[in-house]
Amino acid sequence: MNDYPVILAVEDFVPTLLAMYGFWLLASLGKAVPWGRLGALLIGAGGIAKSVWKLLVAAFGVDLPWLEAALFPLMSAGAVLLIWALLPTAPWWPFAAVYAAVTLGAALAGTMKPVFILATAGVTTISVIGAVYAGRRRARLAIALYTLGIVLVTALVPLRNHPDHETLRLQWIEQGTNTAAQLAFLTAAWLTVRAYRRSPSEVPA
Repeated sequence: MNDYPVILAVEDFVPTLLAMYGFWLLASLGKAVPWGRLGALLIGAGGIAKSVWKLLVAAFGVDLPWLEAALFPLMSAGAVLLIWALLPTAPWWPFAAVYAAVTLGAALAGTMKPVFILATAGVTTISVIGAVYAGRRRARLAIALYTLGIVLVTALVPLRNHPDHETLRLQWIEQGTNTAAQLAFLTAAWLTVRAYRRSPSEVPA
């Protein structure tokens, strides 16, 4: 992070805010809108914490590891909450049990990997649920954009594992890919919500 430019750190806020707004929009289709929106805010808070950490390091050389470490705990908690809110007949307790088991297991093992897996699986599941909602209204463009977003996020894995990952060129490619993925997700969420608002009498089931 020593050579991480400030402009790149500032750009890191863009995909975070795009995704948070997309999650916020989707939450309006759930059975428990306030809880779903809380989940959206928690996911966004995790991303914002990581972005603030990058900005502090890049601009001031200030390293606050707890900000970076907040990403996946907040993201996983928010994702679990939003998934529950979007599933009309699902009880809350299995979701709480999964989150508790994962976080306890991570604490006992001394690794964040289980929380990372829950967070990434959770946000991917939200896109899948969004695509199902869109499919019920034949919002084909939204389905395509959810799919595109998942593909682009998946493409980040080889980028992050690339031996030249720390180079400025790869960092810009990675963040550009992430921004494109979250823009696709936000657009898909907006199209999905718009499709339901056209017929407000029909409740998602």
